[in-house]
Amino acid sequence: MLSGMRRILTLIIVALFVLAPAGPAFAGTPEIVAPVVVDIGYYVDPSLTVDTNSLSNSITRAGNAGYRVMVVLLDSDPSGGSTTFAGGVLDRVGDGTVLVLSENQDGAESTEFSQAQLEAALDAGFEAGGGDAGYVDAFVDQLIAGSAPATTVASGGSESDSGGGSGGFLIFILIVGGLVALVWWLIRRSKKQSEASALDRVEEARHEIRGQLDAMANIILEISDQVSASSTRDDNAYLEQASKTFTDASDSFEAADEMSKLETLSDRLDEARWQLDAAAAIADGKPAPEKPKPEERHACFFDPTHQGPFEEASIKTSAGEKKVVVCSPDAEKLRRGQEPSTRMIEVGGRQVPAATAPRSYGGGGLDLGDLFAVIVGGMGQARSYDWSSRRSQRTRYTSSPSSSSSRSVGKSVGSTSRRKSSSSAGKTRKRAGRTRKRRSR
Repeated sequence: MLSGMRRILTLIIVALFVLAPAGPAFAGTPEIVAPVVVDIGYYVDPSLTVDTNSLSNSITRAGNAGYRVMVVLLDSDPSGGSTTFAGGVLDRVGDGTVLVLSENQDGAESTEFSQAQLEAALDAGFEAGGGDAGYVDAFVDQLIAGSAPATTVASGGSESDSGGGSGGFLIFILIVGGLVALVWWLIRRSKKQSEASALDRVEEARHEIRGQLDAMANIILEISDQVSASSTRDDNAYLEQASKTFTDASDSFEAADEMSKLETLSDRLDEARWQLDAAAAIADGKPAPEKPKPEERHACFFDPTHQGPFEEASIKTSAGEKKVVVCSPDAEKLRRGQEPSTRMIEVGGRQVPAATAPRSYGGGGLDLGDLFAVIVGGMGQARSYDWSSRRSQRTRYTSSPSSSSSRSVGKSVGSTSRRKSSSSAGKTRKRAGRTRKRRSR
């Protein structure tokens, strides 16, 4: 009964979109699209004219082959791109394969197919012609053909052939030996890939820590000039402590080849930031800020390379409230209702906000969720943020135009974009997408 009510509600929503008076193009969102594709397998923007029977046939053909393919046709390019939109829909439907075609882009995300299979299917759809319906038809055919198991043709003699029994046993031994060799190779390959991935993560983290060390070197020079003009000696003591802390951290950078060492180095940078902030405050005739607790950061929530002085702010999420600090310029932006610029850090091939990056990457290591609010003193209301779209937009890899894998200019409007897999609902997620130009029939 619930399934019937859900179907009726979905049809009512679709009917409202179709019967709505003319106006700006309807901006579908993953939240709106997901229940529609779950119910009928596809979603078509009301402003598009598409052969829905052809879409249904393609989706049914995929289902008969054992795959759950869902299609979304949008009139305009969604914010973050078609691949990001496909991921948003797949997050809500759980599993399967989602294809999104928009005005200038195509994108797909799947828990069923590899990235190579998705890209091959996108290529087939792009070359097919016949508008969006032809694209979907070729996309599905390529997925089915690309995942079909090879047929093994065996020939053998009659039961009266000499040595038939021993030949069968030999074949059995060869098969078992082959399986053992395959398992050994897969384990060895997985171990090598894991080691390579760990090295890549360390290099990512080292790159960011190096950038934060360089930024701190410039801050030390600026505060040194400020302290030199001051008549007190207390500020100079803090500056000397900061210089020593920075020097120790910088000297240990080359040997920091593990995540644990990089996290310790990041903590040392936090300590140096507080010492520099204290030196600058005393030089300016103000009291030194209280030394943060070991579990607390003394760095700007939005960008750890920002210079103090800092102000306390509150982060409110569904999980509760947490105290952080922000630099004075960002605090002033918040009071004016403006959004401060956020430093993005590459983590595992994805660009994430500094506040949510691991401590080993010089980030805050916070688990804020997608939506949270930041409040500083003097603000009339909280300033809300949604970083979910930022994360997905920046998980895209664009191939160089000079690369041998680049598609020709006549084949696509822009360069090829690929995204590495991420995890969702306990399954491996494969993503693919690129720029295209919608073709009419």
